[in-house]
Amino acid sequence: MKRSTALIAFALMASCASATAQEPDLVTWKSPLRKFTYTSESGPSGVLEYPVPFGDNLGYLYVNGLAGEFGGPGPLKGYWSEPDVSHDDEDDTTLICPFAIIDDHGRTTRNWGQLIIAFTGDDFPTDFVLMRARCFEEPDEVINGKLMR
Repeated sequence: MKRSTALIAFALMASCASATAQEPDLVTWKSPLRKFTYTSESGPSGVLEYPVPFGDNLGYLYVNGLAGEFGGPGPLKGYWSEPDVSHDDEDDTTLICPFAIIDDHGRTTRNWGQLIIAFTGDDFPTDFVLMRARCFEEPDEVINGKLMR
C-alpha cells in the first residue's frame, strides 16, 4: 500500500511541475504604430502591453471588463499609461497631464488617458479598433489592431 501511495504522490508532483512550467499563449496584435500583447489581468481589467521608446519602455492599456470576459466585442472602456516622459512627434514638446496617477503596475506617471476599444468579432480574440486621448480628453486618436496568428 505504501508503494502505490508513493507512486501516486510522485505522479501528482510530476503533473503539477509540468503544468506550472508551461506558459500561457500570449495574444498579440500588430498596428501601424506598435505591437500590443495581452499579458495579464488586474481585477476586472485585461492588460495589454506595448513598447515605447522612452522611460521603462512599456505602455499599458487597462481594459475594464476584459479579464475573463470573452463573450463580445464591446465597446469597452479603460485607461492607458506610459512612462512619465513622452514627446509629440510634430513639434517635440513634452505632453503630460496636470496631475499624476498610479497605474495598476504601481508606476506613477503624468502620461495617461482614457480609452475605448471595440473588437471586430464576437469571439475574443479578434482584430480591434482602439480610440484613446490624453488625460480627461475625449478619445479621438484611432489605432487599428490586427490579430497576429
